[in-house]
Amino acid sequence: MGYLEIILSRQAIRMKFPNAVRPLREMAGLNRSELARRAGITPQALGLIEQGKVSPSTHVALRLAKALGTTVESLFDPEQKAAHNPGAGSLRTERVALAEIAGVRVARSLEDSAQPVPSDGLRDERGCTDWMTTFDGSMARVFLSGCDPALSLLAAWVNRRCRACEAIHFLSTNEGAIAELELGQTHLASVHGTSDDVRSLANGKDWFILPLARSRMGWVVPRHNPKRWMVEAGFREARPRIVNRPCGAGARALVDEALRREGVSPDEIAGYDVEAKTHHEVVQAVAFGGADVGIAHEAAATPEVAFLPIREEITWLVVPRASASHPGVQQVLDLLQSDRFRRDLAAFGPYDVAVTGARMSVQSKRRT
Repeated sequence: MGYLEIILSRQAIRMKFPNAVRPLREMAGLNRSELARRAGITPQALGLIEQGKVSPSTHVALRLAKALGTTVESLFDPEQKAAHNPGAGSLRTERVALAEIAGVRVARSLEDSAQPVPSDGLRDERGCTDWMTTFDGSMARVFLSGCDPALSLLAAWVNRRCRACEAIHFLSTNEGAIAELELGQTHLASVHGTSDDVRSLANGKDWFILPLARSRMGWVVPRHNPKRWMVEAGFREARPRIVNRPCGAGARALVDEALRREGVSPDEIAGYDVEAKTHHEVVQAVAFGGADVGIAHEAAATPEVAFLPIREEITWLVVPRASASHPGVQQVLDLLQSDRFRRDLAAFGPYDVAVTGARMSVQSKRRT
C-alpha cells in the first residue's frame, strides 16, 4: 500500500466526505493558499474540503482537479472512497436534505443541523444517496449557516410563517459559514463580530450584508466565580481548564487574543484543544464541571453560570445577490422587518434589536 492509499484509508474513517485533495496538494508541493488561488476559492473553503466537512460543487471540483493535474474521479470518486474503507460490514448512513442554491441542487447532511427536520434521503459512506422523497422544487427550502443561537429562532419563524418554505439552520463557525457560502452550500451565512470583521470576511464578493441583532460575547465561568476569574488577567494567575470553540470561530479568536495579550502559549492552557460544537455546549461544559472557563454568546448563558462580558458584537447576515430572490431568503429578509419577530428575538437573547434589518454602511466590494 502506497503513501496516498495509507492517507486515504485513514481519512475515510474520520471524514464525512473523504477525498484526496490534501495528499495530492502536498505531493504537488503546493500550500493551501496557492491551491485555493488557482481554484478560485478561499483557503478557508479549501480547508473545509480537505477536512471532508463539505462536498464541493462541480465547478470547484473541476478547478481543483485541473490545478492538481488529475481528474475529479481521482479526487472524489465514491467507489474509490469505498475501496479505502473495506470490510466495514454495514455502512454508516446519514440523513440528508436537498435544496436549490443559485440554480444548483445541493444535498447537505442533517448531522450538522441545529434542529430536527425531515430528510429527503440517506447517504452512505461511499457518497451514494438513497432518495426517500422526490425533490420537485415546490418547497422553497433555505439553508442558514452560522453559530448564533438566533438562527434557530429565525428558521423556526420561517417554518411557522410560510407553508411553502422550509428553513434549516446548519451549525458552522464564522469562517466556515463564509466558506460554505463560497462553495454554494448555503443560501445565507451568519457571522458575528465588528464591522471590520465582517468586511474582511466578505471583501471582494458580490454579497450584501444586513444586521440581525446586537449582542455580547463573554467569558462563561461557574456560578459565583469560585476561582475569581478576571477578564483582563486570568490565564496566568488562575491557570483554568478551558473549553474552546473550533478554528474559525469568533469565540476562539477572542481566546487567542486574550492569550497573546497575557503572553501565554496555548500549550500552557489545559483544555485548549477541547472543542465545543456550539455556544450552548461551552456553557454546559462549564456548568457541569467539565471546564473552568470558556467564551460563549450571552444568549447561550444559563443561571448555572456567570457571564462576564468581553465586547459587544453584531450578528450579520451575509447573502449572495444571486440568492436574494429565493423565496426562502425573501421570507428571512421580511422577518427582519417584523415587529413580532423582533420582540421574540429580544426576549430570546438578550439581543438588542434596534439594528435588526437596518440598511447599514457595511458593504462588500467587488474585486476589479
